[in-house]
Amino acid sequence: MFRLPRTIALLVAAFVLHQALQRLDWSPAWAAAWLDDLLCLPLVLALALAAHRRLRVRDTAYVLPLDQVALAWIFFTLVFEGILPRLNADHTADPRDGLAYAAGAVFFQLRLNRPGEGRPA
Repeated sequence: MFRLPRTIALLVAAFVLHQALQRLDWSPAWAAAWLDDLLCLPLVLALALAAHRRLRVRDTAYVLPLDQVALAWIFFTLVFEGILPRLNADHTADPRDGLAYAAGAVFFQLRLNRPGEGRPA
């Protein structure tokens, strides 16, 4: 049976709760502006890490290299803060969102990107 790690479960719960509060117009301004961006990379990179461990390397000790984490931060920042706002007026560029993505990447690197037990998954 698959069990979601506690930290990931808390991040998913925070995201879902925030989305529900936004639908009710109860979301604090700071959360509406940056919470999704802050949660994005830890969730996306945790999914990528799980996929690598399960499907590619078959080793729970595998961690994503720092350059891949940094590349994900650059990619998300460029696409969502640079490219999409130029293509669609519904998207706005905010340099602080890039900082939120960076904080999420740092959180992933320090808290989630750790070796597991080192046995095949």
